[in-house]
Amino acid sequence: MTLVRPIIFSFICITLIISPFSNIGARSLAESIRQSTLDFQGTAPELKAVSSALSHYIMGTIYDNTDRPEEALKEYNAAIKYQPEIASIYLKKGADLLLTGEVDQAIGELEKAVELDETEIKPYLLLALVYTSKGKFEAAQKQHEKALAIEPENIKTLTFLSDLFIIQQKLDEAAEIYERILKIKNNDPFIFFNLGIIYSKLNDYAKAVERLNGAVELEEDYIEAHMVLGFLYEITGSNDKAITEYKKVLEIDLLNRDAHSRLGQLYLKLGDTDEAVGQNLTLMRIDMTDAEPYLRNFSIYVQNKKYNKAEESLKSALGNGVNDPVIYASLGYLSSLLERHKEAVDYYTIAVEKKPEEKMYVFFLAVSLEKAGTRRKAIKILEKAVKEKEPLPEMLNYLGYLYVEENKKIDEAIVLIQKALEKKPGSGAYLDSLGWAYFKKGQFDMALAKIIKASELIPMDPTIREHLGEVYYAKGEKQKALKEFQLSYQIKPGNSALKKKIIELKNIVENDTKKEKE
Repeated sequence: MTLVRPIIFSFICITLIISPFSNIGARSLAESIRQSTLDFQGTAPELKAVSSALSHYIMGTIYDNTDRPEEALKEYNAAIKYQPEIASIYLKKGADLLLTGEVDQAIGELEKAVELDETEIKPYLLLALVYTSKGKFEAAQKQHEKALAIEPENIKTLTFLSDLFIIQQKLDEAAEIYERILKIKNNDPFIFFNLGIIYSKLNDYAKAVERLNGAVELEEDYIEAHMVLGFLYEITGSNDKAITEYKKVLEIDLLNRDAHSRLGQLYLKLGDTDEAVGQNLTLMRIDMTDAEPYLRNFSIYVQNKKYNKAEESLKSALGNGVNDPVIYASLGYLSSLLERHKEAVDYYTIAVEKKPEEKMYVFFLAVSLEKAGTRRKAIKILEKAVKEKEPLPEMLNYLGYLYVEENKKIDEAIVLIQKALEKKPGSGAYLDSLGWAYFKKGQFDMALAKIIKASELIPMDPTIREHLGEVYYAKGEKQKALKEFQLSYQIKPGNSALKKKIIELKNIVENDTKKEKE
């Protein structure tokens, strides 16, 4: 067959495909062509074959347009019987096989399309897509390169190739491709934006900023570009420029939550808590049901010891219908901080009811129960929790510590605390618990070694210092014991029992000193 008929055939097909017509009209047209083939009885067989192939091809495209790829495939197979050397039929067939999930068969059809017409880039692009989906990135790259050999400035092909490099985290290669695209088309803000994102991932912030500025020069209202610019300015310490970019976003979209959120966090970092609070209040007005701005203001108020305002922020969240368990847990934390332990128990109980899988809520509930004077309830909750999969080290340590405080199950307590230390070997608190357990067993040397190490890790912990004093006292080193008790009381004054102990021990030490002098 000469090249003339395939070219004419393709031209007719493309003309028919791109011509707008309804499904009914198209079907009627195709049926007419089918009927016309019957009129070729007695004419040249080659012309009849072309007409029959064309008829089936058009029917295939109609089925494609109505999302019926299986029926389209039947028509393309019929067309191939009449005209087995038309590349566009194999291309269509390959595309439909991809839609039906027959990927390996699709590859064969697309390769046949390439074999018949090496100048058409669509089969290469589809093959590249298939190989990419299979994780065969080198094969996909080769297909893109073949397509580019035909059309070196095809932006779609270049974009696909860049995306392929991005998938493989070959960001330098992706940037090179996008720079090529930019030379071909330098008036598209989206290209500048994508290039800016790639450079930002390469930590080349100067180039990223340059390309993103190119995007906003072409499109002033490009919100995403302004947002990324703001973030990059934050990273590079240009906070004033970052604020300017976020404010530009708000000029375009006053209710943009991301811009208000970034501004709030940036103002907080700069120490401007009033502005930070203001941005969070705006976010609350935009969406009263979002827990995040309430929690941010809560955190700001707690850090500044404005506990009443912190509580008001969270209670206003509840009043506005925010039913997030983290709100109740945060109220529990504030109550514990203010030593309102029974109130903390109530809040943590609600948090656990709402999100029982959150292990930290269970842990804090147990802590609050113990501090509220209901240690047995705390132990019961922790005993259940440590039996579950992957208990928190905090739970293991705290249950062990409570056993020690109760002066029971000391051996079991040691096992629990050791398990906690396996998870967090550098924890001073856990080492203190273990040392305290050894102390209760009368193993004073082992206790001393653990608690001294704990005191080195957390030198200003009053409990550890008191425990260290107890061990020294048990070993008869009264002056060292007195020093540790005094340090403990200095760190946290108000412990009347410890104060009484200090007075008594001080008298003992003074008396012992007098006796030694006598």
